Amino acid sequence: MPRVHTLLAFLLATSTLFAQVPAGGSAGAITYIRSIAVPLNAVLLFDKATEAWTWTFGKEPGGKLLLSDRTTGTLEATARVNYRSEQLSMREETMGSVQYRVVMNVHAGECRITISECVHTGNRTTPRGGVHLGLLVRGPDPVMKVRGLGGSNLRRIYAEVKDTTNARITAVLQAFEARLRASAQP
Repeated sequence: MPRVHTLLAFLLATSTLFAQVPAGGSAGAITYIRSIAVPLNAVLLFDKATEAWTWTFGKEPGGKLLLSDRTTGTLEATARVNYRSEQLSMREETMGSVQYRVVMNVHAGECRITISECVHTGNRTTPRGGVHLGLLVRGPDPVMKVRGLGGSNLRRIYAEVKDTTNARITAVLQAFEARLRASAQP
């Protein structure tokens, strides 16, 4: 009988250890990093980056400048990508947005942009509540467990959210870089 109790205690301990591992595994969060070289001094480049932000990230849904420090050359902001699934399953519940954080560090001759913390929040106003996929990671599965979705539908919707987010953020980054380079030309 003591062997059975020991075996049960061991199984219980190992199952709780495995239950605490995130569903997405060890895949890291999706992050975009871009460095733009522009031949201007730090103050002038900061002003041009602020102007470019206003016309690119600032025009995105929820685009909001949180910190603008000219002396340190730091801009911090948030924006979001609106999302609506192309698939029929869970279309209204997954509809929502992907909120992301933008940090720009401006130094003489360089503007370094980091976009991180891409978090999907589903539509909360549906009768069954929203499907929230949480932090977007590089792996095929979301970090959070999602109720109400089977494995294959979850992976397809998750991939679609990541593709939509990637396409939009990449387009805005390219527009920002083009605007910054164009404004720096004599």
